[in-house]
Amino acid sequence: MSAEVITIGTELLHGLVRDTNSARIGELLASIGVEVLYQTTVGDDTGRMAEIFRAAAHRSQTVVATGGLGPTSDDLTRKAIATVFRRRLILDETVLDRIRGRFRERGIEMPAMNESQALVPKGAKIIENPRGSAPGLHLTHLETDFFCLPGVPAEAEAMMEQYVLPHLRSRRAGMEMARRVVRTIGLSESSLAERLQTVEAEEAMVKIGYLPHSSGVDVTLAAASPDSAWVLDAMERCERRVKEAAGEHVYGGGTESLSGALGALLAGRNLTIATAESFTGGAIGAAITETPGASRYYMGGVVAYSNRAKQDLLGVKSATLERHGAVSAEVAEEMAAGARKRFECDLALSSTGVAGPEGGTVEKPVGLVYLGFATRDRARSSRHVLGGTRSEIIVRSAAYALDLARRQVASSRG
Repeated sequence: MSAEVITIGTELLHGLVRDTNSARIGELLASIGVEVLYQTTVGDDTGRMAEIFRAAAHRSQTVVATGGLGPTSDDLTRKAIATVFRRRLILDETVLDRIRGRFRERGIEMPAMNESQALVPKGAKIIENPRGSAPGLHLTHLETDFFCLPGVPAEAEAMMEQYVLPHLRSRRAGMEMARRVVRTIGLSESSLAERLQTVEAEEAMVKIGYLPHSSGVDVTLAAASPDSAWVLDAMERCERRVKEAAGEHVYGGGTESLSGALGALLAGRNLTIATAESFTGGAIGAAITETPGASRYYMGGVVAYSNRAKQDLLGVKSATLERHGAVSAEVAEEMAAGARKRFECDLALSSTGVAGPEGGTVEKPVGLVYLGFATRDRARSSRHVLGGTRSEIIVRSAAYALDLARRQVASSRG
């Protein structure tokens, strides 16, 4: 089954709002074996929207559109749908009552313009919105299902999960579909693909994809067949082979985060950890505490940006700073050791580096990062040279710091 995702809004084209709907909807569709072949963004113009809708109706079996269902003059999805599919817009009193009820729950009177949200193209079904006032629309044109959802990401996702996905699953009754994700860090997309060349060649019936992001690459596996036993066996085998090929770079699967993987290791071994950060400014600690229950193992952190703070708060030696400079393996190790002692914990992570865009030199360019890791016995460090903007370097450094700790804990005894 092929699908198309259309995001509507001039603000998306102008970069005023980031389009997160396309990626999330594509991910949800892929999870049930529906392949997205087109993604389109169109501005708030009825003619252009109609053009996109017509094209989608001729090339896709499923179309999911988000945006343009609000009450203001630039919300034109209903009008475009009515124009393209020649459906008269009818005021649905039941829908209008629900919208009024939403406003009553919030203790305010519904503005008259919100009545437009109760206009429904003739023959369309209403998709309930559990998180907002704008209902969604579902209509079928020839063999194509059109699902029109609000542009608010949380609302669109809830309606996808509660209505769109169940409907599409029912259309594929008798077909077993499976999708898995293997999450990796520390390998580029091309390096990972090289490792998986044999797997791709020998597992041709399983679709293997690559999703690079700021801290690593996710490998996606998808298969569909009427034979459920074959699908299960193929996915198990392929996932195992991917993990073997990627080795220690694998940190989890599905939606598991790097923070969650590290947290599970620490909690499972009853270990505690602290952080000492310079240029990352608390990003490592924030990444650790993204996981619920982090208070069981995260003791706290120190942001020591200046050399004086490194000395006073973490016990970094002045001689080390003078001889090697703040951005060095030696300082990273002393920062980690100092944090471990200050918080009286088992382990500690540290960061020092040049995030830019200024401050780099030939010897220490922008993107040079040293990460430290200390145990009760010793301290060690890793060196990285990262590309990207300042914020990207910080985010990637925090991820690599968590991965440094993950690998060290995983490889230790006990």
